[in-house]
Amino acid sequence: MTLSNAVGRCARDTRCIIMVMLAVAGTMMIGCGRRAPAEQAAEASEAEEQRATPVQVATAMRGNIDEVLEITGTAEAADEVDVVAEASGKVARVHADVGDRVRRGQTLVQVDREVAAAQRDQAAAGVAGARSRLEEAREALELTESTTASNVRQAEVGIATAQERLEQARASARVVESEVANAIQQAQTGVQTAETRLAEVEAGARDQERRQAEAAVRQARSSLDLAQDTYNRQSSLLEAGVIAQQQYDQVRNQLELARENYEQAREQLSLVEEGPRTEQVRLAQLAVDQARQQLAQAQAQRTQIEVAQQEVRAAEQAVRQAEEQRASALAGRKQVDVQRRQVASAEQAIGQAQAGERVASVQLGKHVVRSPVSGLVASRMVETGEGAMAGGPVMRIVRINPIRVHAVVSERDIGRISEGDVGVVTFDGIGEREFRGTVTDISPQALPDSRNFVARVEVDNPEGVIRPGMFARISLLLDTRQDVVVIQRDALVERERVNRVHVVVDNAIEVREVEVGVIRRNIVEIIDGVREGETVVVAGQEELAEGQRVTPVDRASNAAE
Repeated sequence: MTLSNAVGRCARDTRCIIMVMLAVAGTMMIGCGRRAPAEQAAEASEAEEQRATPVQVATAMRGNIDEVLEITGTAEAADEVDVVAEASGKVARVHADVGDRVRRGQTLVQVDREVAAAQRDQAAAGVAGARSRLEEAREALELTESTTASNVRQAEVGIATAQERLEQARASARVVESEVANAIQQAQTGVQTAETRLAEVEAGARDQERRQAEAAVRQARSSLDLAQDTYNRQSSLLEAGVIAQQQYDQVRNQLELARENYEQAREQLSLVEEGPRTEQVRLAQLAVDQARQQLAQAQAQRTQIEVAQQEVRAAEQAVRQAEEQRASALAGRKQVDVQRRQVASAEQAIGQAQAGERVASVQLGKHVVRSPVSGLVASRMVETGEGAMAGGPVMRIVRINPIRVHAVVSERDIGRISEGDVGVVTFDGIGEREFRGTVTDISPQALPDSRNFVARVEVDNPEGVIRPGMFARISLLLDTRQDVVVIQRDALVERERVNRVHVVVDNAIEVREVEVGVIRRNIVEIIDGVREGETVVVAGQEELAEGQRVTPVDRASNAAE
């Protein structure tokens, strides 16, 4: 039941009214008792907030940071060259002035070269004459070599032909000698045979021949008798039909042959018993005479041997003549050697003439003074019409591409750099334009008046905007630290060589000593003392104390406001 309903029911009842009033009063008293602690807490919180100090903060994060060495230096020319004249003479023209940009090989000064040009032309004419003489010597050598080679070949062919003829003559002589000797020997044998036969005919048959002839008759008679008996038997057998006609014919033929042999043996015995006849003696004598004539004819052929030997001697003489012709042709090679030396001498003469022409050309070229390097003309020492002396300076050229920066490095940092390190170079005289520089050399010892060292950084300067003497700032990249804790540099407070950072923990300040790594522009590497994600104070921390209550204000949001 609500308070209004109770009042309504008890409006006419005094006790109700009193009770109601008491209830209302109690209710009010209870209500006042419950609000007092909350209001007190609110008042306390408001007072606390009024006492907390607002501070700008940032969050420690992980990231990469470059380790860079910042050094300064002064731009210097890469080269400074005093250009000198190499030939004496009047200056005909000056092609460059102070401040002009010149290229390597560009003409700077022209010295009068009329005399030098004439000397060069004279040397060129000498070269042409030497070449003409060399060509003539080569043609003469070629002709002599060709003629000598032809003569030698002809002589060698003549020798070969003569030797072939000599061999033929010798072979023919040997054949003739052999044939004549054989003919004489055969003729002598024929004479001996004929004389022996004549002696036998004149002497008649000998006892041995007579006995041999009688024995031959007896043997032939015996064979005839045997053949006759065989024939008689075979005839009977043939009539009886025991043998064939063919067998009978063979026996009959043997009988006829035995009769002929018997008759010949008797005739031979008769001749032996009769003795030599006059006709036989005459024939034998005639055979002797003929054999002697043949011997005389064979002996007469010995003249052919002499003729053949004369042909051999003639062939030998032809060989000697051919060899003499070859020796004469080979002697022509000496003339070839002489002409070869003449060609070599002509070639040397050309070399000397060409050397003279080169010297003259070099001397002529020396009348043009060219820049040995690309750069700027720093000073000029001659004017048109003046006399230039060989070895005397005419201009000074400074080479500014690349340009070198003479940088000073402390002894603490000199060990951190090495040749080949690359960095960014800026020059105060150019503005914020950045150039790429490379460390080319580092001095091995410190400067005499300090403990600093000198490092030279080379910078490409194709446009020539960097001038010697400009102040340079160099940022050398030494290393890149990856995935490390980094904070803003404004959060770092250094006191008495101790680095501290004010970290906000539960809206209260914790002052921590930190180990610092690489510092790069507005970023600092924290090796120890702050963790990733923690909030650090980046402004006003000098007035903060340990445990002081603060109200964090993000630097980025504050800047946006």
